Amino acid sequence: MFRSQLLWRFYAGYVTIILISTLIVGVLVSRQVTENGLKEIHHSLAVRSEFLAEIAKYSLREYSTQKGRRSLLDTRSNSLQQTVVQLGNKTDSRLTVIASDGAVVADSKELPQNMDNHGQRPEIINARAKGSATTLRFSQTLQQRMIYRAQQVTENEQTIGFVRASLPLTIIDKKLAQLRLIVLFGAAVAAAAALMLGFYFAKRFSDPLVKMTEVAEAISQGDYDKRITVKQRDEIGQLAEAFNRMAKSSAQRMAEITTDRNRLAMIFTGMVEGVIAVDQHQKIIHINQAAANLLELSMTTCLNKPIWEQVRIQEINSALELSMTSQAVVKTQMRRPSEADDLVVDIYAAVLSSDAGESIGAVIVLNDISELDRLERIRRDFVANASHELKTPITAIRGLAETILDDADMEAETRHSFIEKINTQSLRLSQLVTDLMTLSRLESDQNERDVQLVDLAEVIRRSAAGVKALCQEKQLTLKLALSSEDKIVVAGDMQAISQLIDNLVDNAIKYTPSGGVICVSLCKDQANAQLVVEDSGIGISPQYQQRIFERFYRVDKARSRELGGTGLGLSIVKNIAEQHGGSVSLTSQPGSGSIFTVVLPI
Repeated sequence: MFRSQLLWRFYAGYVTIILISTLIVGVLVSRQVTENGLKEIHHSLAVRSEFLAEIAKYSLREYSTQKGRRSLLDTRSNSLQQTVVQLGNKTDSRLTVIASDGAVVADSKELPQNMDNHGQRPEIINARAKGSATTLRFSQTLQQRMIYRAQQVTENEQTIGFVRASLPLTIIDKKLAQLRLIVLFGAAVAAAAALMLGFYFAKRFSDPLVKMTEVAEAISQGDYDKRITVKQRDEIGQLAEAFNRMAKSSAQRMAEITTDRNRLAMIFTGMVEGVIAVDQHQKIIHINQAAANLLELSMTTCLNKPIWEQVRIQEINSALELSMTSQAVVKTQMRRPSEADDLVVDIYAAVLSSDAGESIGAVIVLNDISELDRLERIRRDFVANASHELKTPITAIRGLAETILDDADMEAETRHSFIEKINTQSLRLSQLVTDLMTLSRLESDQNERDVQLVDLAEVIRRSAAGVKALCQEKQLTLKLALSSEDKIVVAGDMQAISQLIDNLVDNAIKYTPSGGVICVSLCKDQANAQLVVEDSGIGISPQYQQRIFERFYRVDKARSRELGGTGLGLSIVKNIAEQHGGSVSLTSQPGSGSIFTVVLPI
């Protein structure tokens, strides 16, 4: 509190006023006291000289006669001398009685006969002319400065002598010094009291202002719970109450702003779209996590920096620049090819305006549609592939049938060959439709599976038995590595799991050349069963492995058609595994075979 600059500035001004006022009053009072003291001394000397004139009048009257002069000169130690000495001692002054011719008749300090004629003394000369006179001069007799008051003594309008009363200036100076000291002490006491009272009132005045400053500082730091406690009912008290009301109102408004800001922050954070807000200088003032992840930025270090410095993507910067220039919404798209799926982002840039219509910044929304683009591409490929796969057998069947119908004389052997080809193509068409229906059934949310306990080892053995003849025909070795100690049982659809295993084994047989080896193994850990189908076939390059489970996708379409199949087998495998809470993965290298791993929960 005592460090308050306001208190000391206010008090310093008050001290200056008090000291100047005290100095002026002290000087004026000192001068007045000095003048009054001098007047009092003059009055005292006048009174003494009046009394002395009355006392010495008889002696001076006698001295004025020739007889009396001789008599008085012979008796200098008469009663007048004694009276003057006694009065001088009692009044601490020098009293002198002087005849009209200047001879000293009596003196309180010296014997009259030892004193010079005083007729030419300044005070006597002035008193002879004016009746009374006061003079300040150095006394040769006493060897010090004196103040003299001389008064003419008259009788019947005749001057019969003079009386003189005097005081040393040292006594007068001492009395005046005492008076000045009293005045100084009084002024000092008054000034000290005024300063203490002034400090009290200055502190009382500045304390509420200091408290207001502290509360204002706390509010500026975000502490809106601070309040000012002032018991005064004057303007300062009213100001404090108004300040408290303002602080309360500010706290409420800040709480509302904070709530709205947090709500917007939660909305921005929860948005899958990336959002970037910039000011009128294109500096980033807000970015959500989705945008930071998409652009590989830090949400903290990129703030308050130019967007063109942090984001080196031409489409975004161009859209922002065009939007702020045209004051309109700009839409564009960014596409970045990659080995896997392309990165495709829709970019929207819009200007932010104030209530006055002035531009205060812009907002950029980034919508990552890579997955939608991938699904759209898959859909297009599926439609194209399905149409092609359906069209091929239908075209063949139609052509063969029309040939038979158009040639009534066709040889029986040729007709039989055409009918066998029609049968083969119809079987292919039937298998394709069956696989499509199976895939549709697996992807249907409304489908209810027939859940039962399935012994995986038993299903694998049945699948191996079903392809035994085919393996012998292609001269392939099919090995089974099954656990004989414990049964590995999963809960699921027996038909679907059997189809999963059949498709994986059939796929291995198709792409494994003669003399190759196919190994089917089964093991488990605490929570999962692991089915592995490994072949020594042609293998698959890494760039194709991500798409191998798509519908109708083939790495080598010509070879796949020669080997038969619909191109839906691995897609069905993936759907069945996911329907049972599991997964399927592939490990392969060209020329080194492939390893398909299916994990199913026990």
